[in-house]
Amino acid sequence: MPDFEYFVKGNNPKLLIHSGTHGDEFESIDIVKKCVEKYENKLPDFIFVPVVSPSAVSAKTRFNDNGKDLNRVFFSDSTEIEVQVNAKIINGHKFDLMISFHEDPESFEYYIYDEGLNTEKSEKILKHNSKLKNFGVKLLNGIDDFNDPRLGKEFIEGYNKLIISEDLTNNGMATVWAIAEKHTKNSLTPEIPGLLTLKQKEMIIDSFFKDILCVD
Repeated sequence: MPDFEYFVKGNNPKLLIHSGTHGDEFESIDIVKKCVEKYENKLPDFIFVPVVSPSAVSAKTRFNDNGKDLNRVFFSDSTEIEVQVNAKIINGHKFDLMISFHEDPESFEYYIYDEGLNTEKSEKILKHNSKLKNFGVKLLNGIDDFNDPRLGKEFIEGYNKLIISEDLTNNGMATVWAIAEKHTKNSLTPEIPGLLTLKQKEMIIDSFFKDILCVD
């Protein structure tokens, strides 16, 4: 199995950034890395794991070398080494926000999951999505995936707000695990449209950092 790498800024990181959970979503990894470097001084203290599933990314498939989708088997008692290593990186930290960058390989449309304890819709996300729409980015209106019971959420203008209860039951997704285990209060999952050009993906991810993550 390839070695893991992760990066830490500060002594008390409050932001967790993931990319590379699925190997067929690999184009976003280098873009996210470049944005972390570009905006490092404007980001809160963070932990950044650029490749959550090294074996899946190495094979450029959704599944790791054990045939597992890491974003469906993320449990504290998992026997998957990649889950165990990621959990070890996270354990002991309390984040305000987790970001899990994904691509939707079959989509031209951009959308963001907003999950957590906050009950209010994020004005930052709404403004971010509106700005991208003005730049010609299509936003998802409708259901993201009818075939996966863990998905199947309805989006309006690329946004879904899901309020999480304190007694959340983990469903195997990394962001849900992190909230259920009280490692983070909230999570955002930007789904970058996989069918767009690399330049368009770069614009979307760069805008996400500027509009949502950077602090003055």
